[in-house]
Amino acid sequence: MDLQYFTHLWSEGKTDKAAGKSFWDNRAAEFNKLVSQVSPDARIRKIVEYLSNHSLLTQNSSVLDIGCGPGRFAVEFAKLSTDVTGLDISDNMLDYAVKNAEAANLNNVSFKNSNWDEVSLEEHGWEKRFDLVTAINSPGIHDQITLEKMIEASKGYCFLSNFVDRYDSVQDILRTEILKLEEGNFYINNVYSIFNILWLTGYYPSITYVDTDRETVRTVEEACVYYGTLFETKNNSSDEKNDLIRCYLEEISVNGFVMENVRTKTAWIHWKV
Repeated sequence: MDLQYFTHLWSEGKTDKAAGKSFWDNRAAEFNKLVSQVSPDARIRKIVEYLSNHSLLTQNSSVLDIGCGPGRFAVEFAKLSTDVTGLDISDNMLDYAVKNAEAANLNNVSFKNSNWDEVSLEEHGWEKRFDLVTAINSPGIHDQITLEKMIEASKGYCFLSNFVDRYDSVQDILRTEILKLEEGNFYINNVYSIFNILWLTGYYPSITYVDTDRETVRTVEEACVYYGTLFETKNNSSDEKNDLIRCYLEEISVNGFVMENVRTKTAWIHWKV
């Protein structure tokens, strides 16, 4: 098995086009709920501790966060480092990110609306610019080219987080049984391919697996909005899709609330460039 094999494996089963700006704009409010300036959620805290304990994130670090979303990681990184730059394609995500940084009284973090595929490191002056480059469950790193660009932006370390397995009690049933969609798991073969591409190109990646189990409770109306924006389907018209989603959510709701259990296995990969 050579480099070409793993490059092909990484793309196998994936859609030709990643979710676009409107998809992430519609999910920004949901993502932002996980941000807390007083006490970050357990996943954020664990990743920050991991980076600090492995000396990947220090008070002298300059950090680039690819696919920063509402800035939940970038804000925490900025509290412990020299400067942080967050990138995302969603205006709504970045609006939240700016507000979250301001609420934390941080002036060493900035955000840019940029698609990692299209970013020119030379034009930005980002070749070997950052001590740490991160991509935490980010669709921005989706092939060998975007992975290599991530490496080129770093003069120290790279950190990448990606799902290995995931179970969503409500979402999975909506996808396969209600809307009759194909699985479309975007994370299939990602970690296996990334690890081997790095190894075959001369790097020595370290990998850690983390299991999480959490519950999310939404009102029926909140759940309808959330799942309605989550699924982009050609199988049904928009109205038909939303009706199917609402009918199922009302059926499983208890006292007007929908509870979802999410279990994940995530791989944390870091390497020195």
